[in-house]
Amino acid sequence: MKPNRRLPWLCLVSCFLLSLLCSQAGAQAQPRRGTSDIPFDFYIAGTKMPAGHYILDLVAPTYATIRSQDGKLQQDLYFMQTALPGKNPQSKIVFNLRDGRYYFSQVWSWYGKAQLTSFTPKSSDQTKDVPLVRVEKDVAKPAGSL
Repeated sequence: MKPNRRLPWLCLVSCFLLSLLCSQAGAQAQPRRGTSDIPFDFYIAGTKMPAGHYILDLVAPTYATIRSQDGKLQQDLYFMQTALPGKNPQSKIVFNLRDGRYYFSQVWSWYGKAQLTSFTPKSSDQTKDVPLVRVEKDVAKPAGSL
């Protein structure tokens, strides 16, 4: 009888898919959106973003979008995760000040710490933290009682 060579690969792929589904189920429990009031103009990959209220949607530990509250400005953000989350992770956006300009640098969130791939911090940069406030899912509230 000839041994089936596909069986080990089938087991490996099945285990991978099962672990992926389990990790997605656990990730669903965490909020994926945060808001931040950024009091200064800043840059993301050469694009100037004015001071204001922004919404950060964390799609994955390595991908997010940031958009202005009015929806007129939006940027995709790609990250390299630098630290896993702790028990009570601090949520904030880290900006680096270089040559009088602020640059979006890092996000510390419920996913952990992540460095923006389009920006390389220097040791001479000063940093400025801006709080990132979690936005929970909107839950429909019942109308007044009858």
